[in-house]
Amino acid sequence: MNETTPSPHYSFDEIAAEFVKYAPAYAQEEAKEAIRRVQELQFQGVIRNGVYYIVLVDLVGSTKYAATHGNDALANRVQQFVISSFSALNETHLKNIGLFLKEIGDAVLFIFQHFPDVIRWKVEFDKWLAIFDEEEPLDVRVCVHLGEVYLDGVNPLSIAVSQAFKMEKKVQTGHVVLTDPAYCVAWPTIARAYHGFEDYDTVDLDGFASPVKLHRLVVHDANDTKRIVDESID
Repeated sequence: MNETTPSPHYSFDEIAAEFVKYAPAYAQEEAKEAIRRVQELQFQGVIRNGVYYIVLVDLVGSTKYAATHGNDALANRVQQFVISSFSALNETHLKNIGLFLKEIGDAVLFIFQHFPDVIRWKVEFDKWLAIFDEEEPLDVRVCVHLGEVYLDGVNPLSIAVSQAFKMEKKVQTGHVVLTDPAYCVAWPTIARAYHGFEDYDTVDLDGFASPVKLHRLVVHDANDTKRIVDESID
C-alpha cells in the first residue's frame, strides 16, 4: 500500500569513519570504541530505555458499537484496528525507531524516537483504516506525549505512559493531539512550525504542578497528513 519513495539508507561504516575523523586526536581510540559499541547495539537490534514519543491510539465508539452489533462483532472490529496499526508500521519507511508495545482493550500503544515518523505511520494507518470504512468507519484519536520510558521486554514501566492515558478523554475523534512537552520537542521537525499546530485544551497530569497545555496538529483535508510528511525537516 505504501506508494512513497523509500527513505535513503546510510552506510554505518561511512558514519563511523566520519565520527572518528572529527574526534579529538587524543581520543581516537576512545572514539573508535564508542562507535563500535553503537554498531554492536544496532546489529543486536537492541531497543534502549530512554526518551520517546509515546503514542496512544484509541478506537472511538466501541461501547456504542457493541451495544448495536454485539460482542463478537466488536471483537472483530478491534482486531481489524490492531492489525491495521501493525501493518501500517510494517509499511512505513521510518527514519528512526518505532515500536509497537501493546494493545490495551480497544487502544494500541507505540513509541517513536522521531516525530515525523509518527506522521509517516499515521499516513499508512489511515490507508488501512479506510479499507474498513464502507459501513462503520474505524474512527480513532491519537494522543502523543513525550517522556522517559523504561522497557521491561516490551512492557513500558513509566509515569509518562500513565500520563498519556490521562489525556485520552480530552482528545476528540480524528484529532492528533500533543502534550506541551511533546509539542515543544516536535514542532521544529515540522516545516509548518508554529502554524502547523493550534492550542487545544489543558489536562491535569500527575507530576505537573499546573495543568498541561495540549496542542492539535492542524490537518486541513484528507491528504494533508501526507503533505506534512513531504514537508518534514529530517
